[in-house]
Amino acid sequence: MKLSKIHELLETDHLELDALIGETEAAIEAADATKTFETLDYFWARLGMHIRAEHLRLFPAVREVAAASSDLENIPEILTVLREDHDYFMTELARAIKALRLVFSFGNEGETLVVVREILDGVVSRLKVHNEIEEHQIYTLTTDAALDPMAADELFLSIRGELERYPARFRGLAGTPDRQPRGQ
Repeated sequence: MKLSKIHELLETDHLELDALIGETEAAIEAADATKTFETLDYFWARLGMHIRAEHLRLFPAVREVAAASSDLENIPEILTVLREDHDYFMTELARAIKALRLVFSFGNEGETLVVVREILDGVVSRLKVHNEIEEHQIYTLTTDAALDPMAADELFLSIRGELERYPARFRGLAGTPDRQPRGQ
């Protein structure tokens, strides 16, 4: 089955987020607290952008698709679980960022990196299951068969717009593709 543009866009974003996790894990392994902070902060921001796109744009559209089909009555419960996961990810990553900020004031780099690694391992473990659910049960509801083609195009553009809205602290930094168009 051919994936919708929306599905491809969000799945590609998952892959980009996975790469950022890899960079963060490499920085932890290298015991580089500064690089760990930078990559983890960027991952946290990018994940927040992804979550914002889903909450503001994707989930309402999926809820409408589900409401129109008796075969999809479990979708609201799935969306509730995904929202709970999103809250968990953002809260745990905030804890890790806070711990790293303390390193720059008080030291304890080695101990802090162990804690950050444990937090990140928990996030990554839950994120793998979460992404599978999204990719196989939610994103599949964005096909032209499920959505009016014009509505699908509008949804794609609105999701892409959210994914390109970087927090101010990242705008204009080298390597931030905030001005590059995503998936045509």
